Amino acid sequence: MALTSPALTLAVEAMFANIKPTLDVLKRLGITDFSAEKPGVDIKPGATIKVPVSSVTAASAYNETSNNYLTGGTTEWASLTATHYLQGFDITGTNLDQGVDASRVKQLFTARAGTGIAMAAQNAVKTALDGVTASTATAGKIAAVASVTMEGYMGLGEGISWLDKATSTLAVNGTELASIRAKFAANHIVGTLTELAQYMGFKDMVVIPGMTARACIVPANSIGFLGRVPSIIANYKEVGTETDPDTGISIGIVIADDQSTNRLIANADLWFGCTVQGAPAAAGTAGIVKVSTAS
Repeated sequence: MALTSPALTLAVEAMFANIKPTLDVLKRLGITDFSAEKPGVDIKPGATIKVPVSSVTAASAYNETSNNYLTGGTTEWASLTATHYLQGFDITGTNLDQGVDASRVKQLFTARAGTGIAMAAQNAVKTALDGVTASTATAGKIAAVASVTMEGYMGLGEGISWLDKATSTLAVNGTELASIRAKFAANHIVGTLTELAQYMGFKDMVVIPGMTARACIVPANSIGFLGRVPSIIANYKEVGTETDPDTGISIGIVIADDQSTNRLIANADLWFGCTVQGAPAAAGTAGIVKVSTAS
């Protein structure tokens, strides 16, 4: 069923504009699956959903003697539990009596639904990365923020034999980003996050707001995301699915009547989950390296 409320329909594009910056971060980090189609399992609280995350090693040369077409390799189909998120607003008859109009409806839906969904996705990523085991490997440690140097940042990950820094993304919290910028600026080096990351030898750098970990080195394919629109079978005033053509993510929109309080309720509706493949503390095998502070 398509949306029919003019103000809400007009608000959809602005809603996605509030979500896109977060989706950009996710796509720079790893694999995303935002198609509107449902996976082969029911998404419900506690359901296990499989998404592909895997360490990457160099491709092997074909050898006819060893018949290595049979060596396809193993894919780690990691499990995640998607969480059902709702974010929107309500409007009462009294609000309308007091002069609330369509533009106000657009403003509320855009600000609350778009920003709220984006914040929920950020929090899921933050929780997943914070759950990785902290590194005890020397190359996974840096000095405290007060004493770390530019050279210390550039040495992150150096010496981990399996790590390809050039295909890895550095995820940092806000405090660490400020420190990186300050240390590089003191050496007359400034630039975008990507430029600073490449100066350190990484492919890219993203900021994860509120992350407890100082930083995480995220190799290619070691983190994955899934987003789906929940199935709606009840009889609501309006139900629609809107898809952003740029990112591919679909968001469900549900309009409900609450006759007991003379309210109209509008919600953006999404299942979202994140999974990671973490490296062990000694970083002996491939996965996300959670940077710790050197003693």
